[in-house]
Formats: sequence, structure tokens, C-alpha cells
Amino acid sequence: MKPKELVSILQENKMKNISVYDLSEGDIEKFVILSTSNKVLDSKKCADVIAEKYGYTEKIEGYFKGEWIVFDFANVTLHIFLPKVREKYNLDKLYKPKKVVIK
Repeated sequence: MKPKELVSILQENKMKNISVYDLSEGDIEKFVILSTSNKVLDSKKCADVIAEKYGYTEKIEGYFKGEWIVFDFANVTLHIFLPKVREKYNLDKLYKPKKVVIK
């Protein structure tokens, strides 16, 4: 899975403040994508689009409450937060040295 594809889907579905972090080591690619949604309904709608597009059959962590939704793909972990939750856990600070720009 390409992070750029996920970023496009997030943008199309009203997600904001999208950050991509490259945690790859050697030949193993691993990315973390953080995004923010202003509404639970928007988070869930975006999660539904992603699950359908990629045939995601695993349990979508956090979907029920919709405040912090997590997808764990083979090489990408995607987080969709509400602003207060993203601020509280501040994963951006943890991954900051690994931030990359997706064009």
C-alpha cells in the first residue's frame, strides 16, 4: 500500500492536518499516518471508504466511539483522530524526526 494513496483518500474525505512518518528500516517499509477529523461522523465515513476500497476485514479499532480510529495495514498504520484526542496523545511529537512530505 502506498501512503500517497491513503493521503489522497483522507484529503477527499475532509481529514485535516495529515502527517506522514517514515519508520522504514533497511528493506522493510513502514509508515505511520496521522490525520484529524472535526466530527465523529466524518471519521467513520472516511474509515468506511478506506475499509471498502482496500477490502479491510480486520476489526477497525476505535470505530465504535469514532474518536480515534486505527487501521493496521501491512506497511502502514493509519490513525484518524478527533482534535482533542490527537492533542492529548501527541503522537506527532513521538514521530516528529521521521516526518516526510508526500506530494
